[in-house]
Amino acid sequence: MLIAGLSVAGLSAMPVKARAQAPFLGPVSAPVCQPGDRTEAGLDGQLTAAERRSGSSTRPYNCNLAVVGEYAGQGAGHQMMWYGNCAYVTTDGYDAGRKVTAANTHFLDPADRRRRQGLYDPPLLHPGIQVLDVSSQRHPRYTANLDDPASLYPWETAAVNPRRALLATAESWHGDGPQPAIALYGLADCAHPKLLYSGQLPDADFVAHAGNFAYDGKTYWVTSWSKRRIYAIDVTDPRRPRIILDWDFPNGQAGGAGAHQLCHRISLNQFTVDGHPPDTLLFCGVVGHKIRPGVYSSGNGLVIYDVSQVQDRRPHPVVKMLGSLYWVNGNTAIQPDLALIDGKPYLGVGDECGSGGCHRYPQDAIAACRAGEPPYGFERLIDIGNLKKPKLVAQLMLAVDDPKNCAQTEHDITVTMGGLGYSAHDCTFDNPRDAKLLACSSHQAGIRVFDIHDPYRPKEIAYFVGPAPPVPTQIDPGSLLNPFQGVSPPVDFSWSKAHSRFVWRHGALYLWVSSSHGAFYTLAFEDQAQIARLKPVPTPGNEDYQD
Repeated sequence: MLIAGLSVAGLSAMPVKARAQAPFLGPVSAPVCQPGDRTEAGLDGQLTAAERRSGSSTRPYNCNLAVVGEYAGQGAGHQMMWYGNCAYVTTDGYDAGRKVTAANTHFLDPADRRRRQGLYDPPLLHPGIQVLDVSSQRHPRYTANLDDPASLYPWETAAVNPRRALLATAESWHGDGPQPAIALYGLADCAHPKLLYSGQLPDADFVAHAGNFAYDGKTYWVTSWSKRRIYAIDVTDPRRPRIILDWDFPNGQAGGAGAHQLCHRISLNQFTVDGHPPDTLLFCGVVGHKIRPGVYSSGNGLVIYDVSQVQDRRPHPVVKMLGSLYWVNGNTAIQPDLALIDGKPYLGVGDECGSGGCHRYPQDAIAACRAGEPPYGFERLIDIGNLKKPKLVAQLMLAVDDPKNCAQTEHDITVTMGGLGYSAHDCTFDNPRDAKLLACSSHQAGIRVFDIHDPYRPKEIAYFVGPAPPVPTQIDPGSLLNPFQGVSPPVDFSWSKAHSRFVWRHGALYLWVSSSHGAFYTLAFEDQAQIARLKPVPTPGNEDYQD
């Protein structure tokens, strides 16, 4: 049975009251920027061919966000985490210092492999996770690097739990860890993490792709892409971690091989939702089987599981599916993130790829456009007040994602740039217990900030697009813009992939972000009056965020 798309037919015939609660399908309007901001020349979210060719893209673009501080380093990878005054930025430490060969790029398309033979990824001065002291917003500084095997290439597995001051990672080369290595660090001194455990777990099935902590910090959850499994690791004693769940989604349960799906990225509930206490709900971005753009044989989207038996440490725990919401206008769903908006629970869930996928550009974008589907992935807001019936509330589509603009965007992303294009990756609410803002890292579209205080009427209010390298042949070894990731010169763009941190200092709101070339930035919202009108409830540094 093919999965049907979300129907919007008949909305104009709805009663006025019902129409007021119809989902916002996008695109959002472009923000009004400050005088002097260096703004995009093309569509909202677009980096035009002229900007790339002229070298204009080697300087950042900004709208309502100003650079306050920067740590350049040698590039940034998938993730940024935080604790106290510190930031933790992952790098592609495993590939650094190596030359492309047929053996170490077996995962690439054969044509891509031949194109990149002999290309070299320079060495890293500080391989692994970069530890930054950001006590001063203007002068972030390097203090240490975590270089155990699990931290050299954590992919999307690294996570911080502030309640127990722990950082966890799992080894994951290209999203598919070849060895069951994990590491746990204590963050009592956030600028100098203390290694508590580094080793391999005795589970032949353990292959890591993404990870996250339970809110109480006693369970570290990991997903596997190739094995289509999830694992729960008891870290009550972080010096003696042990696997307590190796789940393969039996009997065709959603999220596993039998359902032609895989559980990609995960998070758990920080507060009670629909009667379920903290840490008893697992939210999964599920990747379905795409036949062609807009047509799936299995669902792509959100699946919600009851993991209370794992949280309660029951013997032989069972994972139960509670509800799901699938869509066809995107591909490769990513991490769901939970927040209360006006007291009601919502998930932000995006797609890492457009409707045509993201393995072959520009062909995938063109295929989506020809089918009338979005060429790039975007974030959604989903009402989960009833866990059995999640409901789409808004699509945070940029102009570059809108199929109506395909003629202007479908050729922007070439085969030398790898996949992903302008698609969304990780998004962060300003305060998960009372959210007013959402910041989304959107690959070549940079960081986009949305006003979501009324989730049915979202607005884009700011953006920041990091700079490309000053020389298009430059490879930043810490970044993912290297030949092992399907990227080769000219590198005339940057990627933003990580969660961002909303930080309040002296009554003003800042944003910590990472970008593939510029690595780490502190940004200030230029119009603090605009922020104040939303009446945000400040948290010192978004400690309730789950990643």
